[in-house]
Amino acid sequence: MPDSSAPDAWLIPLLEELLPAVALKTVEETPGRSIWAAAIEQGLVTSMDLVAALSRKSRVEVARTLDVAWNARDALPEYLARRFQVVPLRIVSGALEIATANPYDIHAEQAIAFAVGCAVRIVLAPPEAIAERIEAAYGSAPNEENAAAPGEPDAAGEHVVRLVDRIVAQGIDDRASDIHLEPEENGVAVRYRIDGMLRHSMLLPKTVGLPLVSRVKIMAEMDIADRLRPQGGHASVGVNGSRVDLRVSTLPASHGEKVVIRILDPRSAVRSLESLGLDSHDAPRMGRLLEVREGLVLVTGPTGSGKTTTLYAALRHIQQRGLNIITVEDPVEYRIPGVVQVQINDKAGLTFATALRSILRQDPDVVLIGEIRDRETAAIAIQAALTGHLVFATLHTNDACSSITRLTDLGVDSAKLSAALKGIVAQRLIRKLCAECRIVANDGVPTQLRKSLPFDVMVHTAVGCDACAMTGYKGRLAVTEIVLTDTGLERAIASGTPAEGLSRVVRRAGSRSLWQSALSQLVSGNTSGDELLRVLEQQVTSAADSYSTAESKEPARENSFHRRDGQPENSSDRRDVQYDSRNVAISEPLDQRVSQPTIPVTAVIAGVVDVYVIRPLSEGWRVLVLQRGKDTRCTGAWETIHGRIEANERPEHAAVREVREESGLEISRLYNVTVQPFYLHSLETVQLAVVFAAFVDEPATVILGGEHRDYEWLPVDQALPRFAWPREREALGHITQLLATGSAGPVEDVLRVF
Repeated sequence: MPDSSAPDAWLIPLLEELLPAVALKTVEETPGRSIWAAAIEQGLVTSMDLVAALSRKSRVEVARTLDVAWNARDALPEYLARRFQVVPLRIVSGALEIATANPYDIHAEQAIAFAVGCAVRIVLAPPEAIAERIEAAYGSAPNEENAAAPGEPDAAGEHVVRLVDRIVAQGIDDRASDIHLEPEENGVAVRYRIDGMLRHSMLLPKTVGLPLVSRVKIMAEMDIADRLRPQGGHASVGVNGSRVDLRVSTLPASHGEKVVIRILDPRSAVRSLESLGLDSHDAPRMGRLLEVREGLVLVTGPTGSGKTTTLYAALRHIQQRGLNIITVEDPVEYRIPGVVQVQINDKAGLTFATALRSILRQDPDVVLIGEIRDRETAAIAIQAALTGHLVFATLHTNDACSSITRLTDLGVDSAKLSAALKGIVAQRLIRKLCAECRIVANDGVPTQLRKSLPFDVMVHTAVGCDACAMTGYKGRLAVTEIVLTDTGLERAIASGTPAEGLSRVVRRAGSRSLWQSALSQLVSGNTSGDELLRVLEQQVTSAADSYSTAESKEPARENSFHRRDGQPENSSDRRDVQYDSRNVAISEPLDQRVSQPTIPVTAVIAGVVDVYVIRPLSEGWRVLVLQRGKDTRCTGAWETIHGRIEANERPEHAAVREVREESGLEISRLYNVTVQPFYLHSLETVQLAVVFAAFVDEPATVILGGEHRDYEWLPVDQALPRFAWPREREALGHITQLLATGSAGPVEDVLRVF
């Protein structure tokens, strides 16, 4: 009979296929010892033969190497590696790869999955090699911090608690708003909603599902025995001395219960008004809106558009006046010190309407209504606004003017609404480009947006790096449509004007649409064209109408101008003058002021040279392209030779110097081709790049300077798409047109420098 006391008695069926009966009996008669070790010591089979046979039978791959990655070692506690005799190799696609000699140890796989909080992938290796690698990875003695405490509980107990804690902690650290635990056919998927997008984090073994859900239910004080009905609950965890509330919801699904954990972190939600990211057009308008003392202010947008965050920021701003502020919310997600917050409870009869009636008898200065859902709530809100209270309320509408028609559809009298309404904020949240890795879009303005922006506007696009988890985005900002009520809008509301007509009225009064606000963020480099199109429905308009940073304080009228001090100018008094941020006058054509955005600058400077180095070979031109090195601006980008013009240096002399410094080449012929302007925001100047074409003789051996790590000589058609900046491609096009024959022809005496 096989010795069942051996730790690897499971190996005997495999040895029956490899060894004669007599040899197998000898191995079986080694009581209490490892069968694997006995077979090897008696010379009956080699360790690698056993691994290969085990791989064929279990269909588990053999480890190609036993090199241990530091993050894999740190993920797996030492006591588990020693207990189960496994080596952590690496973490790939959210799964921990471990080497083991026993592919049938399901208990080990489950315990490790619980402990590390991710799926486990197994590869095979000989036990003696595994033992050596454990000693090399962790040291000859167990690490005191990682060693199991006496009586270490099994995986179904303490490990599942650690797993849930790790999942929640990671969500908080990653700024997630929600954690999704979704049972699937092959396991339990863990996903985080970060910056409004769901990101897959890990796939846990299917056996983890039930204890995982049970642990979350215990935290939220829910019924762990009831798996057939949806449930809801609350929990609280401490993070760096602050309390973070969790709102938990479960839903029975085909593969088990799905759990969603909403993270209510007051550190990220209760923010200042300045932190909302409003640009120079909308920030002053928001400030004027919050200066009102009575009336109705609406905040509109779909679920998840940041309405609550904006309202809380507004309350914090006006709280400084020493006001009595009361809110009615469903639910109350974040607590604001000094503000009375009322939680709606429909089962107890505490609705928005009943709560508002009582609140108005509590001497409030400011009332916040979480959502206007019905006619009764709307009527009470209007009445409160007309009787000296400042009322903030939210609606679920697509834009500002649609909220006006929504209220009238609910039965609100148009005349009362026109008198009560002071302003509307419609908003969406768009993801911000990661400041660490964003780059200028090679193709310029995206095709879909070319009718909304000038073609030569510089925009950025997402790349992805460690700082943004390879998404290209980090954080979100609000794009807003802020409407301030004036007499024209009051008359339009009172007369029952539809939403389209109301939109025309507010545009004439200087209110930007959500689309125009988003375009401003795109041009500022804060977001990408793809993100803009993902969040907002595209409005096809002319460039002049779509992108504007200037706010019109009065309805637009032909030949209506204002001086810097706000006083109107006569047409005879108009001058072709603009002012920069420091009140320095600069000249600009008047027609450009009307149709183009104004950029405050102090000077126009010939500051840099762009030199295109060319080898005029018989089979065609070869253009030198250089790749930026590490720890330089635009790391990894391909460019032509580019450098600054030093003080008192002529541009052509700078071109020769830069070619020598960056490539080690000597120029045989030099042509000045064109000049290209670009705005340098760090210096608040418009820089002129003087463009040169430099021809070099053979052998054209390149010696790179310190700014670049690689170079190539490419045909013109291959060099064009390599360049990161659109202006580089444009300049090379000019060069090929002017110098295609090897000289500039009739303008040779003008363009050639030497």
